Amino acid sequence: MAPGKKVLDYFGYIHKDLNTIEFTFNKKNSLYIPLFSASIDHSLSVHILDKWGLTVSSYELARPIVESYLRAMWVKFCLDDNKIVEGCSQLHFPKNLVVMLTDIENSAPSDDSFNSIKQPIEDIIPNMHDFTHGGIQSISRQYSADEHLSNYRCEEEKNELKKLCILISLISYEKLTPYMKNPKFSLEIKKLSDQLLKQ
Repeated sequence: MAPGKKVLDYFGYIHKDLNTIEFTFNKKNSLYIPLFSASIDHSLSVHILDKWGLTVSSYELARPIVESYLRAMWVKFCLDDNKIVEGCSQLHFPKNLVVMLTDIENSAPSDDSFNSIKQPIEDIIPNMHDFTHGGIQSISRQYSADEHLSNYRCEEEKNELKKLCILISLISYEKLTPYMKNPKFSLEIKKLSDQLLKQ
């Protein structure tokens, strides 16, 4: 079972353009380019897992999606080049996502697309860690309204997660477009993202 055609087209176009990325390696872009790319891949995985009814597994990816995106943004806008040692064996990201959000908010340009995603990320943070580590929020979502174990969860909550994935993948794609040799599908990607976010 595959996600719907619009979702597959959307991520398909993104990956075709990602495959044209070329860049001159430096300390920062060697970190944030793969992190933005990882957030896109995890976002597609949520849609695939949801289509197969593997809701708990799709929820568990909420944190890696958000963390990959935030870490990419933190490296791009907050991390000083002098603090990056070749090979990155000593690099430590802030563990507290709220701290990372604040750092990015204070460092990114005021018109950056980060401002459109900050609130949805803040909304999911309280449950995100719990989903990833098999906590009570993850357990509770495995029961249906009649208290039976079930793969069927709150459609509204699942749709909100999938929309967050579309938004983060779009913003990550936009951050990567300057490194694409020939981004052919940006108009199609934007059009499909608008449609998917309205569903």
